[in-house]
Amino acid sequence: MAKKPAPPGPHGVLTRLDADNESRLLRSAKTGAALRLAPGLYAVGATLPPEQVARHHMHTIAAHYWPGGVLCGRTAMAGGIPDDGILFVAHPEPGRKNEVRLPGLVLWPITAPGPVPGDMELPQGLHLSGPARVLVENIDVRGRPALHRAGTVAVEDRIDALARSGGTGRIQGVLEQLDVIAGSFPPNAVAAVRKRLVAVLGTVTGGFTAMSGHLAARLDGAPFDGFRLQMVEALVDLLERRPPRPLAALPPVSRWEWLAFFEAYFSNFIEGTEFGVDDARRIAVDGVFPAARPADAHDVSATYRLAVSPTDRVRVPANGDDLIDILQARHSMLMAVRQDKHPGEFKEVNNYAGGYQFVEPALVAGTLKQGFAALDRLHSPLARATAMMFLVTECHPFDDGNGRVARLTANAELSAAGEVRVLVPIVMRNDYIASLSGISRGTGPGQPLIAVLEHLQRWSAAVDWSTYEGAGKTLTECNAYLDAGTAASRGQRLLFPS
Repeated sequence: MAKKPAPPGPHGVLTRLDADNESRLLRSAKTGAALRLAPGLYAVGATLPPEQVARHHMHTIAAHYWPGGVLCGRTAMAGGIPDDGILFVAHPEPGRKNEVRLPGLVLWPITAPGPVPGDMELPQGLHLSGPARVLVENIDVRGRPALHRAGTVAVEDRIDALARSGGTGRIQGVLEQLDVIAGSFPPNAVAAVRKRLVAVLGTVTGGFTAMSGHLAARLDGAPFDGFRLQMVEALVDLLERRPPRPLAALPPVSRWEWLAFFEAYFSNFIEGTEFGVDDARRIAVDGVFPAARPADAHDVSATYRLAVSPTDRVRVPANGDDLIDILQARHSMLMAVRQDKHPGEFKEVNNYAGGYQFVEPALVAGTLKQGFAALDRLHSPLARATAMMFLVTECHPFDDGNGRVARLTANAELSAAGEVRVLVPIVMRNDYIASLSGISRGTGPGQPLIAVLEHLQRWSAAVDWSTYEGAGKTLTECNAYLDAGTAASRGQRLLFPS
């Protein structure tokens, strides 16, 4: 027995009108059993909205009108999907030179070369412009219509992305591909692309001014992570709209005597360098190092020395280069006995937290510089501290010690303005980490981080830090020493001093 044909999927079966099926198709279209997508083309049995059906069949329809065509221009820059509802198709001799309008979509023919070396073969006999071709098709060149082109900024961003993902080897490969296809495209467009590629390789200088911030930064020796910069800018925009709530570290000075010690103690504890608080005091204040854990003891001691230093605790950057110098100096002191962590040197391999990758090594310096430029418009010390903490944490510029360096650098913004420094007690560790990672993972521009740091600054201001014993007693009463997970399971939280 012959098998019954499989029922059509929700997108229907694309069917071309001909003499044999014309009457049947037209009746089906009247009853809604067939959807007319374009002249002579119907989707039989489609149950989804017309726009979704058209998107599903767009490549097959494009191949029907322009067999052997190449998805080109802005479409190729977008990876073969319509840009602003238009799918651009290159064909050397398009049989139909007018656009085809589908529900929610336009197929737009461009008279241009067919497949060339480097183009990617797609189903239905179509191709997608290759890495070199897509640059030539999209760059702005005088005298060329701009309809299907993404523009020079997009081209330069793509070149920067190629260099970021594949280094000079990838750029060299695209250059070689450009040489192969050069004869098929306008010489001025090819020359404009070549100029930019060889500039990335450093073999020529001058000849053009980069319009893309990404490529300009790369040519200046400081490429940056644009996605991370957008995060910083979104956080800065949010902070800029909040009214300042200054909390001055008021006299007497003795009230803050032990704050730096507990700041260093908590900052190390939440990073996994755990000592009893009395042991940490002997290490940091008395200089008594345990024989069993000298490197961990040095971490606590160095963090304390940086937090209590009358010069470093108020040292803030004036520009992006200054920020890099300060971070490297702090890290050099913090990791002095851990030579395997390359004290004072930026990372050379990617680092991760829970599968999340921080800024790539080659982009760290540039991202720090661009990020500082973004946050430098903030005036509130706590706002600057918040943005600085996120910027340094998100870049994660070192092999280790990033959290401690980030907190020291953020707190310096507060101390320089005479405000109360922020401590992150053990019980708040999970809230603090979650508020940072929430921005990284795209759950919001930073409201939780702002709330956590504002709360912790108010709490830090409420504690009397004048004596070790008195502060320790208050911290116990406030649940500051509790493990964050245990406290959460018991419904306990950080309390303000009574």
